Amino acid sequence: MDLILSDIHSNLQALNVVLRYARRRAIQRFVFLGDLVGYGAQPNQVIEKTLALKPRFMVRGNHDRACSVRGADQHFSLPAKGAARWTRERLSRENLRFLKGLPEGPLAVGEDYVISHGSPLDEDSYLLHPQDALQAFQGFAGPLCFFGHTHLPCCFELDEEAWVLTPYILEPGVWFPLRKGCRYLVNPGSLGQPRDRDARLSFMTYDPRSRRLKLHRLDYDHPETARLILEAKLHPNLAERLYYGI
Repeated sequence: MDLILSDIHSNLQALNVVLRYARRRAIQRFVFLGDLVGYGAQPNQVIEKTLALKPRFMVRGNHDRACSVRGADQHFSLPAKGAARWTRERLSRENLRFLKGLPEGPLAVGEDYVISHGSPLDEDSYLLHPQDALQAFQGFAGPLCFFGHTHLPCCFELDEEAWVLTPYILEPGVWFPLRKGCRYLVNPGSLGQPRDRDARLSFMTYDPRSRRLKLHRLDYDHPETARLILEAKLHPNLAERLYYGI
């Protein structure tokens, strides 16, 4: 069983909840789709806890890049740019080096699937609409790609024989089988800053043997995460949005 995580954004409280979930179920294979840092107030703690898991595979996100390379945040909003600068100034030397060394997606996870942060065609592109998905299928080989970046859990299924694209909204806690003859683009949502108007953290498990996946939504202490953001004097919008999942 693989645990698929994306867009943690320095949210240690959310990460700890998922790690407790994984320990109870003896899950030991972790895959990260980028954006470990940015927005939140605990970047070093999140990086160090993530590295302690010895994740199976990881790719960089745009915030990982912006928080480790000066000038890479030029297209960010004011709150995001301020958080990137704040994070860059507080990262330890080892964690800064680690972020700079993260690979760009898409990256093959064995023969099972591919991972990317944004679209497999462009790590900075937001894959939101069916027309985006149709193009993105050209960016990877194989039947399955997990991606992040939008903070919105979703699934696009492409039946290549009928050339029919079907978008799905996955129901939390329910196994979703992947059909033979179809290809998939799947977003597990955001662990640290959900944006689908559901304040609960979002992640996914994938069973390569049975070729099925499951979306999970769990509560976490978002008031504490918000308090730490405000205490760090980061933009208040980054704290407020956690209460509403926006």
